[in-house]
Amino acid sequence: MDVNRKIGSFSKSVSRVLFHGAVALVAAMTATVSAHAATLFSDSFQDGNYNGWTKTGSGGALVTYYAGNYSVRLTNKATITRTVSTAGYSNVEISAQLAASSLEGADACIAEASGNGSTWVEIVKVVNGQDDGYTLYSGSASDSSFNNNASLQIRGRAAGNNTGDYCWFDNVVVTGDLGGGVRTVLSYSTLAGSGSYASPVNFSAYAEESDATSATNTFSGELSLTGSSYSGGFSVVRDDYSYASGGSIDELPAFAFEFVQSGDDFIPAVRGSIAGSHPNWEIILEPGKVWDEPGDNGYSRVAIPFALQEKNANCTHNGVITFLFNDSGLVSDAAYQIASETCLYFKFNMWGLIDADYDPGTVSGASSIISAYQAEESGRMTTKLISGIATDYPGTDPDAFGSSSEVTPAHMSAFGFIYNNVHYVGGCGTRYGDYPYCDVLDLPSYSTAKSVFGGVGLMRLEKLYPGVMQDDIADYVPACDTDGDWDDVSLEDAADMATGNYSSSGYEVDEGSTAMTNFFLETTHAGKINRACTQFPRKATPGSLWVYHTSDTYTLGAAMQSYYKSQAGSGADIWDDLLGSIWDSLGVSQTMRVTRRTLDTTAQPFVGWGLMYHRDDIAKITKFLNVDDGEIGGVAQLNAAELAAAMQQTPSDRGLIAGASTIRYNNGFWAWNAQSYLGCSSATWIPFMSGFGGITVALMPNGGTYYYFSDNAEFAWGEALAEAHSISSVCP
Repeated sequence: MDVNRKIGSFSKSVSRVLFHGAVALVAAMTATVSAHAATLFSDSFQDGNYNGWTKTGSGGALVTYYAGNYSVRLTNKATITRTVSTAGYSNVEISAQLAASSLEGADACIAEASGNGSTWVEIVKVVNGQDDGYTLYSGSASDSSFNNNASLQIRGRAAGNNTGDYCWFDNVVVTGDLGGGVRTVLSYSTLAGSGSYASPVNFSAYAEESDATSATNTFSGELSLTGSSYSGGFSVVRDDYSYASGGSIDELPAFAFEFVQSGDDFIPAVRGSIAGSHPNWEIILEPGKVWDEPGDNGYSRVAIPFALQEKNANCTHNGVITFLFNDSGLVSDAAYQIASETCLYFKFNMWGLIDADYDPGTVSGASSIISAYQAEESGRMTTKLISGIATDYPGTDPDAFGSSSEVTPAHMSAFGFIYNNVHYVGGCGTRYGDYPYCDVLDLPSYSTAKSVFGGVGLMRLEKLYPGVMQDDIADYVPACDTDGDWDDVSLEDAADMATGNYSSSGYEVDEGSTAMTNFFLETTHAGKINRACTQFPRKATPGSLWVYHTSDTYTLGAAMQSYYKSQAGSGADIWDDLLGSIWDSLGVSQTMRVTRRTLDTTAQPFVGWGLMYHRDDIAKITKFLNVDDGEIGGVAQLNAAELAAAMQQTPSDRGLIAGASTIRYNNGFWAWNAQSYLGCSSATWIPFMSGFGGITVALMPNGGTYYYFSDNAEFAWGEALAEAHSISSVCP
């Protein structure tokens, strides 16, 4: 018998005893490791810029030179702010220097820091009477909130009343103590079974400590999480439909999955949404990290980003799992935490400790799994922090992207701006600090799939089989060939939300109806397509009036699938094959290569919702559509005329009015006439994708794309558009 395999499959009580044995053996050694001070961050601005800092407030921020020294001159009420990680450090202290000139009355220059973004601790302050224009006053501060904080904020600010009030900000230094035993949350002893997990923690606890080193153990095999959490909890933040009253909503789905390791990458064998027997949840596993820490006594520590996704729907709740293992097959208990989501109607925090088993062994196709992820990772578009846009395009205000005046920060999952082959990214905050693995944060498509799947798929079909867009739905969908209401509805009519079949033409009245709710609740293709074809009567000529129906896009998908199978073979699939070659050429994530489908043998793609993205997927898809004109390597992948119409490049084909005179809908894409907002001299149509709850992907005529994923029913993006317009005009 393989001893390692046997140890890895021991029951809860035995594995906990075995793992616990290591704690007693090294307890004394752990206690003797001493802490030592380290410089975590410093900026003297001697490079002549303040890159990495974000400027806000009225007034200016300019690096100036005096007597051999550079510093940042702030005027009026200007502020520069930077986020610094002190994860793994204690006794954190921050020092800074300030000089001032021309202060009057209550004017002041202030350096300060905050561990939570709301309470600020003063480091040094210069006031009227100290403002000789050259003396640098020094100060320092420490606070418990500065310790072990992945998002400590430091700022220098001018608190003046006009642009003649000058503050010089300089020589910022952050120090802290580092050593064995510094980790105070999710520590070795906690994961070994002797600790508790009473409340959610900052997500920095699920990331590497500053003294981490490369993993000395190698994982290959199956990880199982067994039983129920023995320490943890579940707290509801919002629950519009009383989901929390369900019996299993606060439990993880059955978890027994294979993983492989390559260097510091920890990669699941299966990606995308994974269905199971849980009544509420499906699970998404993402590549994580593995490393060693001095306090883990020879074991390696793993973090696995994951998400719970609502069964048969698109709500996505993101979290991380962490545990310890070694080459002998021993594994600690696992800690897990969820504290963010992209879901309007159900928000919660969920955390706990749960028993884990490790069954070492060879994972089938391991080399392919590793190479696929390495290609995905290395192929990501170049990223810079959103603050970097001010450096690359001086005068641009980074705060206009993800603006708090348009989207409430607490409900923002992710945002970014793509321009000139650079992806400027915002943060990915949670209710407990920043999410440590933003590159693999799972973002649900909701109705952006109507564009990415429905619209792009139909344009791909038209490219391969010219004329199919004008074919009738009823010719390919038997359920729609019953009462004649679909006999003259073309595939393009369905993509345009103009089938002529509806109950109310009021803005999204039908979409919010009981009939549509019943359509969504159906889990089989037969159930969904029967409702989609019959629930709304004929009231207008197809192609003449826009009425928003997700069920129409589903019907379009059913027709596309039927037609494509008739041309490419019964085993062909519109997502895996028709569009799969495009996604593979673009190098999208393995997560995006999976779509939600009906829970039956038909496995019909939802088409109108049900995709999952990484933020890099958004960058690549929008570049393909908005910059490369639907071409890969100079070869058109989509029907050029239909793509041009969707991208509002064809004045004679803007699409149908969609709820307002300044809004159009064409081939699955929305468009907004921003002429008045921007002050352009002629119509300025901006195509965009939109998703339930607060998702926008705006494809601008200047080649830029602004996107955000949020969940507070906020859809404003004018500030970002205006700022992008300042970089390069979007007016015709």
